Amino acid sequence: MATNRHVEEHEDVLARDRARLAGALQNLEAAKARVERDATSAREDMRSKLVAELLPVLDNFDRAIAVAASTGDSPAVVDGVRMVRRQLENVLVGYGLARFDTVGAAFDPSVHEATNMIAVVDPDQDRRVVDQLEPGYTFAGRLLRAAKVVIGRHAA
Repeated sequence: MATNRHVEEHEDVLARDRARLAGALQNLEAAKARVERDATSAREDMRSKLVAELLPVLDNFDRAIAVAASTGDSPAVVDGVRMVRRQLENVLVGYGLARFDTVGAAFDPSVHEATNMIAVVDPDQDRRVVDQLEPGYTFAGRLLRAAKVVIGRHAA
């Protein structure tokens, strides 16, 4: 009988050890998943910050192109600047950047930053975007930068 009790004790110890091992393995898998999620999140945040820092470069390209085109300055240079701008934008799009333009859209404070309001004659233009100073951008499906816009205000 002593051997049966001894065997039962060993089986109990073995069962407890297996349960502890299974729990430790579950904890390890959960920690691994957390580390992977955190790494992915950190990588996306870093990419988002980099892309956000490059948006003013795109804006400056747009301004330079608009000024040079309006003054008739060297069309070949303007075309070259357009190509460089397009190349930069394509790289950023490859990382998940998406531009949105909003002229004519109803004002939405979640995606528009109103910089000014101007009087409009047409009542259909009331609280609508009548001009866009800077486009808006999303990155990986989230708003990265609101579009800077001018809103129409109809005076009744």
